[in-house]
Amino acid sequence: MNYHFEHLRERGLWLFIPFMLMLTACTPAHMVLKQDNFDIKTVKPIDGKAALVIARTTSFGGAINFHTYIEQNIIGVTKGKSCIVKNDIEPGVKYLIARTESLEEAKINFEPDHIYYVQESPRMGWWVARVTFTPMSQEQLLSEIGSNGCTLYEMDIKDMADNLTNDEYKEAVTDYERELAEGYHKDFTDYKGFAVK
Repeated sequence: MNYHFEHLRERGLWLFIPFMLMLTACTPAHMVLKQDNFDIKTVKPIDGKAALVIARTTSFGGAINFHTYIEQNIIGVTKGKSCIVKNDIEPGVKYLIARTESLEEAKINFEPDHIYYVQESPRMGWWVARVTFTPMSQEQLLSEIGSNGCTLYEMDIKDMADNLTNDEYKEAVTDYERELAEGYHKDFTDYKGFAVK
């Protein structure tokens, strides 16, 4: 037994356990817990603005932070099963961008007094999970989230994440427009959101 411990210590592998624990910490980077069991049906935009609900509904790839932006501006980070809400989006066409080892994009025409629901799903990547965006209705996203609601996080004003650089933003927009011309992203082309009742 001592041989195995000594062998691990000599090789520096004893750092592996704390490293793994650190990777699987619950709270997304740059975020603070706002509410457990959050009900997305309560989301409403500020008058004249649009609202966006983004939810990760699976623990697959749960140790990886998905930094999420509107245009170049960070709006939040998801990790594991979690959600973020932005209810003060200026109307107009905007790019929604997620960053992990790569960039994933969507383009949404935000209309005033509308709510948009987007699922962030991890998919296999080379080193870490990549992101897929899927536009949904409130009912579809609720079904994916489950009966316990989602864990809602908001940005930590004491530990803000960086916005996208100009180069990252240009890369994201160029990739999205190229993929759109190739026939991808049709689900977002037709996505209109849902008027507040």
